[in-house]
Amino acid sequence: MTSQTMSLLDRKYARRFAMFDVDGNGQLEAEDFEQLAARLVGALGGEPDSALARRVHEGYQELHAALVREIDADGDGRISRQEFVTGMARVAGDRSGFARMIEPLARTNLQLCDADGDGVLDREEFARLLGLFNAAALPEAERIFDQLDTSGDGRLSVEEILDALRDFYVSTDPGSPGNALFGEV
Repeated sequence: MTSQTMSLLDRKYARRFAMFDVDGNGQLEAEDFEQLAARLVGALGGEPDSALARRVHEGYQELHAALVREIDADGDGRISRQEFVTGMARVAGDRSGFARMIEPLARTNLQLCDADGDGVLDREEFARLLGLFNAAALPEAERIFDQLDTSGDGRLSVEEILDALRDFYVSTDPGSPGNALFGEV
């Protein structure tokens, strides 16, 4: 890979790190993932004791544990920005790694975000999701929505969103629509 390609992946992974680092202390810890899960469940109207809410919480706990197991280079139970950027290229930077590490929780999150249960996200549901991750403000969310709506039907299917998320983690193509999923990188 060229340095330009690595630079793109580094920027995308650094962007994702910042979204996971809820308390902003420069380290990913179990509490960051618990706070993110609680924020998603609470803001999206999920019943805190529902099966879906439990799956979201468990999914974030599992993701944190997997990240510590796979990319915590110094073994301190926390993940620095550098460990995350370097490690994500190794463990989620291909389709099989993405399917194993990222996709299961992404599917659960999308189910939670689908407020009306129709199996797709409309503009409002998508903008709310990006806002909860501190990824994009409304005008930018609408632009991102339009880029990802490859079917042109004014809705984002789970597959359209997963394709974009997969591109975000895997693609080295600067023109890939998935690069914009969480805002400018």
